[in-house]
Amino acid sequence: MVTAQKYVRPKQQPLTRSFAVITDVQTWKHCQKELTAYQQMLGEEQLPTYIIYKDWKKPEEVKKVIQRLYTKNHLEGVVFVGDVPIAMIRKAQHLTSAFKMNEKTFPWNESSVPSDRFYDDLHLQFDYLKQDSIHKNFFYYDLAVHSPQIIHCDIYSGRIKPVDNGVDPYQQISNYLLKTIEQHRSQNKLDQFFSYTGEGSYSNSLTAWTPEAFTIREQMPGVFDKQGRARFMRYSFYDYPKETVMNMMRRNDLDLAIFHEHGTPDRQYISASPATEDLNAHIEKMKADKRSYIRRWANTPEKIDEYIKKQKEEYGLGASWFKGHDDPKVIEEDSLLDLKTGIILSDVTMMKPNARMTIFDACYNGDFRENDYIAGRYIFSEGKSVVCFANSVNVLQDKQANEMLGLLGLGARVGQWAQLTNILESHVIGDPTFRFTSNDPSVNLSEWISKPYSEAEALRNLDSKYADVQNLAMHQLYRNGYTGISDLLVKKYRTSPFAVVRYTALALLINVNDKNLQEILKESINDSNEFIRRTTVRFMAFVGLSDYVPLLVKEYAENYFSERERFDIGMKMRVFDEKVVKKAVDEVLGQSYVTDKKELAEVLLKENEYKTSADEHIFDKTGKKGYRISYINSLKNENIHASLDGFLKLILDNDEEERVRCAMLESLAWFKWSYRRHDIMNACEQLMNQTNVPAGVRECAERTYYRLK
Repeated sequence: MVTAQKYVRPKQQPLTRSFAVITDVQTWKHCQKELTAYQQMLGEEQLPTYIIYKDWKKPEEVKKVIQRLYTKNHLEGVVFVGDVPIAMIRKAQHLTSAFKMNEKTFPWNESSVPSDRFYDDLHLQFDYLKQDSIHKNFFYYDLAVHSPQIIHCDIYSGRIKPVDNGVDPYQQISNYLLKTIEQHRSQNKLDQFFSYTGEGSYSNSLTAWTPEAFTIREQMPGVFDKQGRARFMRYSFYDYPKETVMNMMRRNDLDLAIFHEHGTPDRQYISASPATEDLNAHIEKMKADKRSYIRRWANTPEKIDEYIKKQKEEYGLGASWFKGHDDPKVIEEDSLLDLKTGIILSDVTMMKPNARMTIFDACYNGDFRENDYIAGRYIFSEGKSVVCFANSVNVLQDKQANEMLGLLGLGARVGQWAQLTNILESHVIGDPTFRFTSNDPSVNLSEWISKPYSEAEALRNLDSKYADVQNLAMHQLYRNGYTGISDLLVKKYRTSPFAVVRYTALALLINVNDKNLQEILKESINDSNEFIRRTTVRFMAFVGLSDYVPLLVKEYAENYFSERERFDIGMKMRVFDEKVVKKAVDEVLGQSYVTDKKELAEVLLKENEYKTSADEHIFDKTGKKGYRISYINSLKNENIHASLDGFLKLILDNDEEERVRCAMLESLAWFKWSYRRHDIMNACEQLMNQTNVPAGVRECAERTYYRLK
């Protein structure tokens, strides 16, 4: 047993940068040869590497080592190999893209976010809660009240954690490190790309799917024109595309693959049941759906009988529609059809994927708290898969999964690219130092990114011929507090011909969160790029200015076939005042060239009615507490600005129940971009300074205040 960490130091003195492998004693004991070879290989790439091993008892021990190396030895990244503690983060759901599981009602191991931001963002502060009594490697933390409330990773990180695939864990690590070393030395360029979009992603919208082909060429100009090739597939190309997708992943030359899909730790949801085209097929599909539905009641036959009776009375469906639901042969046939719609863990091992890097734009495929998970299966397969980028919990679809990919084509390490994706749930699974040989011999971004920040160089790179180098320059200027960054971002948005540059300018303006953001949204709603417009819709609703409503109504009416955008606009009508929405609907549709004005008006006004319903439940002190809390919690997704005066009155009302006030304060913490953010902060300050406020309410007010600040 090693009580103090042991260091295996690099041969080269780390003058400007270094890297660290952090592992446990048993992994070092069994994989010493391969770990040392990995260290030597990175030294050959001029990345001096430390190996540190110990029987780690808690995450703080690991973090202290990281902080020391960062301060003294210019640490740029770290990889956790084997049995390294997992930080399970709570009270930080605002740092995720979508995760909002109730931390009070769900088990801790499910409602916490496994995240290595505990290690790679050295500014975040955490309050230790406890160690899991069953999963001894899980350690629970609250994000501290006074911690920074935004992620800025100081280093990059990755995880190499064995899976339950029947192979000895240490043999898995050894095999993986050997193939990683081989791929590092292959001098392979990123010129073979594959993107797959599964059923349900982007609401199956073609207008959301098609721009990817254009943006990938903006990011890697010339790469896919002659020798290279980019291929784009979606679920509707075949009835059951699973085998075609797996064959694509077997390609020996495939460099980068992206899956836009739904997922769980043990499954990639590739497709659903195929669309039917004739009456017999329609009927057979309905029968299969009915059989599947009633199998949930396999142990309660009275419920099955009741359901079948109701179906017969209401729809005239006889017993033949449900025949076979309990027949083992039919159950097996239905199960085999279901398996044709998804890639499961055993499929990955059989597939032996060769894509050197795979991005999972999906929920839970990277859930490394599990003993087995999709991303882990990829890197520990016999194929050439080296690294994945995946999410430990669920993830927002309305995000730019392809952001900054051009950096990878110019030699940036995967970790350097991932370091720019600052959300709690996204992780590098595998070797974060992996890189492709640059497609431009004169550009080596792994070296440039590692250099100390230079404002002059970043400003020069704003005019780079490469769109993502321009984007990287904007990120660096923003992160290092460049004076006038907001105006610079506005200028880049207004002048750039590249959609990916305009998006980055908009995304950074969202972080700046000032008047320029409020104004640029009035322009970006008309952008030629669907994703920029979709992002604009979301943030118009987060800001909440009444000026946006006519613009949203016009976009809804005149860009009707942009399905995902139209869906978002309909939902966002809920956050605005009824009179403002009614006036905009009347005036904008009255002047519009569209003919179905009545139908459009009915939909928009119907969506806006949700606000009235929400208000009725939220402000009804005599109503059921469960309904009140549920509607209050829904404000985290739909920031109803038009009712803010009532919300503020509620949190200041000492006659209100404490849990209702705290629920409202928690929801108001999500009004980060609201044009009335400072009004919320002022109300929180009042609560923080009053002596007659319950301690729980005061803590909630303080947490909300610092999140908004």
